Amino acid sequence: MGFEYTEDILTSTVFGAVKYLKPSSLLIPFIESAFLYDEARTPFWQVLKNDGIDLRCYQKVEYVFWPFHQTFGEPDLMIVFQHHVHGEEDLLLIIEAKFKSPKSGTGEKDQLVRYFNAIHDKNIEGFSEQSVADFKGQKGYILYLTESTASSEISDSEQIILRDVGEDNKIFHLRWHQLYSTIERLYSYFSDFERVIADDLLKYMEKVGLRDFSGISCPDESLYYMFSRQYPVFYNDSKSGLKSTYFDQLPSTDFPCHENIFFIEEGE
Repeated sequence: MGFEYTEDILTSTVFGAVKYLKPSSLLIPFIESAFLYDEARTPFWQVLKNDGIDLRCYQKVEYVFWPFHQTFGEPDLMIVFQHHVHGEEDLLLIIEAKFKSPKSGTGEKDQLVRYFNAIHDKNIEGFSEQSVADFKGQKGYILYLTESTASSEISDSEQIILRDVGEDNKIFHLRWHQLYSTIERLYSYFSDFERVIADDLLKYMEKVGLRDFSGISCPDESLYYMFSRQYPVFYNDSKSGLKSTYFDQLPSTDFPCHENIFFIEEGE
């Protein structure tokens, strides 16, 4: 497997490109499409709205890659939304990205639980990055970014958090494929500069297989032409009553056959 398939390279390549676009152009629509594994599959944007949070009201977004905590480990990415236009608190989100591997640890060592604990209460002061350690604002949301379904992984983590802290619905699932579909949906609204970055992202995600199956393309003109010829593959001359195919125009070739290829046993 090539280096381009590793999780760290995938995370840095994708979000390293996304950070150069306006947050409202791609980052926010992408992460807002995350969802809970509840009965309604409640989207992240709905939960934020219920909590009185509008990501588009923040004027600055900071990306902190692999912030290290001395006790609870190293999440892949923290996104800090700052300078709210109405003076609301800053917001911190954790994104833990996976590609082909599951989360690490179980029970108290559960990776998602550890990262939730890392930003809970005063534990956040244990981060080596000063901007994270000094963070004062809303936090607690975790986006678990994976290639495929993660229902059981998230459910296990949620149960531990609910038992230990009394909070639930804090871990949202986000699939890499949703970024591809988000780009496709918003592409016509991008500026020329944004399309250059979007095109590179689409090509990269296609290379690593992070595009959902979206159907079969319609036949192009060459196929239409082949079936519109005088003698297409299947051909019926309704005037003469003669039926012929393209293969009838090919020269005859004798194939010696010393035994029957198709036969029916007696009694069948």
